Amino acid sequence: MSIRNLLIVLIAVAGVIVAFLATSAFQQPQTKKLVIVGPAGISDLGQALAKKFSEKYGVNATFIPLGGAVEMVNELVRNKDNPPWDVAIGIPEFYYTVLVERGVLHCPKLSVEGVPPEEFWDPNGCVYPLDKSYIGIVYNATALERLGLRPPETLDDLLKPEYKGLVTYPNPVQSGTGLAVLSWIMSVKGEEAGWAYLKQLSGQIAKVGYPSGFTALRSALKRGDVVIALSWYSHAIDPGTPHMRAATYSAFLYREGVAVLKNAKNRDLAVEFVKFALSKEGQDLVDPYNYMLPVRADAVVKNNVGLPQPRSVVVYNPALGSKADEWRLRWQREVASG
Repeated sequence: MSIRNLLIVLIAVAGVIVAFLATSAFQQPQTKKLVIVGPAGISDLGQALAKKFSEKYGVNATFIPLGGAVEMVNELVRNKDNPPWDVAIGIPEFYYTVLVERGVLHCPKLSVEGVPPEEFWDPNGCVYPLDKSYIGIVYNATALERLGLRPPETLDDLLKPEYKGLVTYPNPVQSGTGLAVLSWIMSVKGEEAGWAYLKQLSGQIAKVGYPSGFTALRSALKRGDVVIALSWYSHAIDPGTPHMRAATYSAFLYREGVAVLKNAKNRDLAVEFVKFALSKEGQDLVDPYNYMLPVRADAVVKNNVGLPQPRSVVVYNPALGSKADEWRLRWQREVASG
């Protein structure tokens, strides 16, 4: 065989091999992908859910943190037609209706065995319960005793002259916890009475002002710069703030959800993720990775053992709608700026 013919044969064989490899690669099953989005503060839980879901279903699930809860919701609205994500976690109850009204969500109307009916707070069947916890009045029992003061029990108690300069809550412009405090006050008092209350309360605020978020508030509590705060009940079981107690007369039930995006590229897989997040296996990750309470009674609870239980619970008043952006601007204008 001539060299020329040999080269022709080799080229033909190489072509067959390349074609075979290309066909084999094309026929290989592609790993399904799922992109989960949530507020940065829920990153530990998001990553844990993504890892466990990937392992269980043989898919590639990743978690993308996206600012605070309100910023995340606003981004979901802005990107609703072509979202780079498939499913969202950490959707706050006080700001979810905008997602329903703007047609951002797929609403599969799932029923999940093991999650009590009372845990479901979206009547549209779009947002599903993921976790919850209590926001209320917490106080430094040692400091109050040293000052000869009784602990406050109600929101109105905080306006008493003896608590002047002792109180704070996180800045709602910067903090989701602060927005939850506004949601609590508005749910109890209504909007106009709520704003009047916040203006009165501004005269009681400690010298540190309004901390930028949970971490800044926790540091202020540890230093003793703040004696009374409107914040998470978890401060009362935090080893870092051993003198903190919770007023159990009433508290606000803060609830977060999970939802599938209507125009998700992997919508069917996103629905399976929602089912997983509400299963015992998914709910077992809530307390260890997010310091929140799961919505299933059979889920693991370790961090929140001993969490105070309020005698009465306030839930978000849905008639208020989704006004977080409006409230932040008004708070900055009328409360922070005086």
